[in-house]
Amino acid sequence: MGMAFNRTTWHDITRCARHFCEYDDYNWDWSLQHVSQQCLRQKLHVMVVKGPRVFHIGECGVHHKKSNCESNQVISKVQQVLRVARRSHQLYPKSISLMVASVIKKTKLRKGNGGWGDQRDHQLCFNITLIGR
Repeated sequence: MGMAFNRTTWHDITRCARHFCEYDDYNWDWSLQHVSQQCLRQKLHVMVVKGPRVFHIGECGVHHKKSNCESNQVISKVQQVLRVARRSHQLYPKSISLMVASVIKKTKLRKGNGGWGDQRDHQLCFNITLIGR
């Protein structure tokens, strides 16, 4: 899982640091959604690609409980996906087409999933946004 945005968007997010850093959710993507809904003048929009270039290779952790936590099998699967994409010329396409959703779904505000309540975590987060408390 990965994300990219330009410097202007980063500056907009850092201006909303309190909304991002103090939102009680251990997932940064939910924190960004919270920032978008609560603080940004222009809401964030997401582009989802059919074939990602960033892969999650961890098989064990918060969301997955498996008896075999070796990443080798997942890495092998990722390598296979990349081989197929390379052979079919999908890895570096000559052009892309964008489909914009015509209906913007209004999402209700949600409480965070927790796991981000420690003040030390908040302070570390504020440190990367270059603001102090």
